[in-house]
Amino acid sequence: MKVKAKPKKLFFAIIIFLISAAAFYGLALLFWNIKPVKTVYYKGIAFTFRENVKDAEKIPAYPSEDSVGSIFWDYKIKTIVIMFKPDNASMGYYQANAFELTYKLTQIYATLRPLIIEKNFTAEAIESYNNITREEGKLKVILIPPTFANETSVKLGGNRVIISGKNYRDFDLAVIKTILCVMKHRGNYTYVG
Repeated sequence: MKVKAKPKKLFFAIIIFLISAAAFYGLALLFWNIKPVKTVYYKGIAFTFRENVKDAEKIPAYPSEDSVGSIFWDYKIKTIVIMFKPDNASMGYYQANAFELTYKLTQIYATLRPLIIEKNFTAEAIESYNNITREEGKLKVILIPPTFANETSVKLGGNRVIISGKNYRDFDLAVIKTILCVMKHRGNYTYVG
């Protein structure tokens, strides 16, 4: 038994198929763009974050992402000092973000084996954000939580990186942005999922 398709019906069937395929592709693309990404791969290692990496990428870095990233790779920097102004409401965030920076930066530096990059990490409580002096061989990472911040950004100035957030989510995103800048300076990362 032969089935004859009329050209008009065949044309409409093809049009309906193309419209359906385009709608499916559009929905898949929309889902990908709104789906949060919390894990990235960098040189074969998975790095998982608490917040959406796509949102962290939108945080501004001054003077540039590359400048922020490069200071962490400077061979003259032997010590990274994480500085914070004590505040009862922010202590948990300080601890979480200090751990995030220390752990992930250590893992990033380890990706260059057999070349060994040794950086010492310390934390220091400060009474004021003013008069933080530059010291040779030290990178001072200054955490400014919402209690004291008037913007969300990552800023490099001399041997100081200032990470600030207007709210606690933005504060976390700015820390993630800093880590992403370090990754981008020596390669790049890819999304998982």
